[in-house]
Amino acid sequence: MTRWFSCLVILLLATMTVAPRQAASSGKTIKFKSQHVNVVTRSDQVEVGDEQGHAISLFEAKGLGLRREGPSEPPYKIEIWGTGDSRGDGTGKGNGYGKFIFADGSSYYERWTSQAADGHDVGTAVYFKGIGRFAGMKGGSKFDCISLGDRFVCEVEGTIELP
Repeated sequence: MTRWFSCLVILLLATMTVAPRQAASSGKTIKFKSQHVNVVTRSDQVEVGDEQGHAISLFEAKGLGLRREGPSEPPYKIEIWGTGDSRGDGTGKGNGYGKFIFADGSSYYERWTSQAADGHDVGTAVYFKGIGRFAGMKGGSKFDCISLGDRFVCEVEGTIELP
């Protein structure tokens, strides 16, 4: 792991500890903002050949989520699987799935779609299949990601509705 990435994670953890928190409870709508720091762990890309720079890809990433606003959460694990359709001009679209795994063993999945342009990958996600304290939950989010080589950092704003 690069020194820069280590410093970023330490800074994010320090910021998280000083932000105000509220507790989550059943039957409640939770609004939150998080930052996700992810590393691509596997990627396969194929050039389409119809125009220069047009490629499709399949990737897997793992990361760390840091809750910045909303209910208190220790950092949580992230697993992401997706496909992309990119153009030589930096535009493209993507879709896939993610899984968020929390310290108490609770988790949920998301289905996401995105559009890339101007160095950002912006999209939405719908949450499903909650386990543990997220069983029966509904929700979703908006996100804005910036690529840093094989890493990408996402600012996420979402809502979870607990049964």
